[in-house]
Amino acid sequence: MNNRINNFLIGLLWLLASTLAATFWFNVMYGFNIFSVQHWQHLAYMQAIGQTVKLSFYISLVVIVIIVTFGFYILLHPRFRHITMPIFDKNTSPKPHTAPVTQPVSVHAPQPTQKTETAPQPTATTASAPGIVRPPRLNIPTVTRTEVVPRVPLTSTPKARIVPETEYADIRAAFESAGYVFKGTPKIRGVQTAIIAIGTGEVLWIGAVGVMASDMQRAVETLSGVFSDTLDDIEININAFIIAPVDSVENTGILSFETVNDLRNYISGVPNTPPNADDQDNFDAYSGYIGTVVDYIGKI
Repeated sequence: MNNRINNFLIGLLWLLASTLAATFWFNVMYGFNIFSVQHWQHLAYMQAIGQTVKLSFYISLVVIVIIVTFGFYILLHPRFRHITMPIFDKNTSPKPHTAPVTQPVSVHAPQPTQKTETAPQPTATTASAPGIVRPPRLNIPTVTRTEVVPRVPLTSTPKARIVPETEYADIRAAFESAGYVFKGTPKIRGVQTAIIAIGTGEVLWIGAVGVMASDMQRAVETLSGVFSDTLDDIEININAFIIAPVDSVENTGILSFETVNDLRNYISGVPNTPPNADDQDNFDAYSGYIGTVVDYIGKI
């Protein structure tokens, strides 16, 4: 089936190529379009009235038909593999190989001319060949080697990935209930923050859960450095806190809370004052700036 399809496609390709070549040849040499019915009718009319047609036109037709037919034969005729079979000559049979036979050699002893007394010949005793002494068998104690193969667990239990938006949703709710605007939970210098929220008067809150005070200080310094590089005359008040800190936060300026409820009670006591109509544009610009900083700082 595949061979027939291949032959069909090859024949179709050859027919299209030869037709295209014939069309080009007749258009250039005679201005004749072989696909036009009017041209064939005009040719028949010229032949009917006896008008002279170039002989090369008919020769071109014959040559093209021969080329197309011969091309089909070359492309589609079956090809057979020539396998040379070995020829064996049955008339000459192989000569049997016979091993040479050793003829026995007889030795004739000379006859004695005088009668002599024959002394009794001693009976030859066959000496037995010395026996081969087998060496004693070595009794080597079998030592059982016990190798302790360390057991390596085939699969490791992956750590649960923390989704900040879900894990710290109660912290966000505490700030939003106090009137602050939530701006995200970026990771700053390896410290996963629990919230960044802003309030009126360029106030910013940043907090984390279960981190060291030094890590939080590094995150605050990074955030403050971005502010100082991008702002000229505006000072942003950064308030940092840690819930369940790992170490002591004394003398660091960082607030410490044992639970989220303690944070909620504290934030409810210092709520945010919404901006008035005159300050609304400034607060919107401040909120957009902090959003840009949060997107940028998570990538450094």
